[in-house]
Amino acid sequence: MIKKVGIIGGAGKMGTSFKKAFEDLSLNVVISDKKSDKQLQLILDSCDWIILCVPIDKTLSVFQKIKKKIKPNQIFSDFTSVKSILSKEIKNCNFEFISCHPLFGPLNNFSGQNIITIPISQKNKYKEVKKIFGLLDLKITEMKSFDEHDKYMSLIQGMTHFTHVCFTTAMKKLDLDLKKVMDICSPIYQSNIAFSSRITGGDENLYTNIIMDNPKNKEVLNMYLNTSKKIFSLIENNDHKAFKDNFTNNRKYLQDHIHEMINQSDFLVDKMAEFKKGSK
Repeated sequence: MIKKVGIIGGAGKMGTSFKKAFEDLSLNVVISDKKSDKQLQLILDSCDWIILCVPIDKTLSVFQKIKKKIKPNQIFSDFTSVKSILSKEIKNCNFEFISCHPLFGPLNNFSGQNIITIPISQKNKYKEVKKIFGLLDLKITEMKSFDEHDKYMSLIQGMTHFTHVCFTTAMKKLDLDLKKVMDICSPIYQSNIAFSSRITGGDENLYTNIIMDNPKNKEVLNMYLNTSKKIFSLIENNDHKAFKDNFTNNRKYLQDHIHEMINQSDFLVDKMAEFKKGSK
């Protein structure tokens, strides 16, 4: 039974958030950071569930350091955003290994947030992990492999973050009066700037690693750029019909979800309008 959780990298923002969440469930939590080898050893010696919650570029080296020290009766999870970096290290693990990816940043309340689980080697404690996530009101999506995870993340994170980086960079090059832009933006356009600002205001190391380290991103981003060029060629050639045909084909692709997504965007636009009005 999982009673004691160890978070390696637990002094960081995500580690701190999960420490509080687990303690609210009356779990005993031990944390370590790069300066506390004694705490790391305590985690390896005594914790039922060991969680690796360090920056993406540190994940592989730390896992290689601890892999042979994890016991067969312990369960291990990494919380990294890019899984393929561990692909060569998952063989010959004699412990239960459930890889996880929280799809959110540091929060005081996890209710309604998404988390991915990938059972690498599944035994009895996985049920307990899912129960704990359920008590935190997290929505669990199980994936089959690291490869599947990184493929989906190439869209959800890679292409999305890349788009915001390009948008902000291009906006900077236009060199318009940013205050005037904000004054005349309707809420739907301001929301796009708001999300780009959210990315830009975040951890540059995290977003650099998310975009650079997922091997699926290069293929997907190359496809994105080629698609952009093709669509731009329609504009260059003043091809209204082809542009509209592409537009309506996109609508067909989204048809099963488009009304729900429009309703969600209506909600966000209304909230943006309220925020903009209240900030004056």
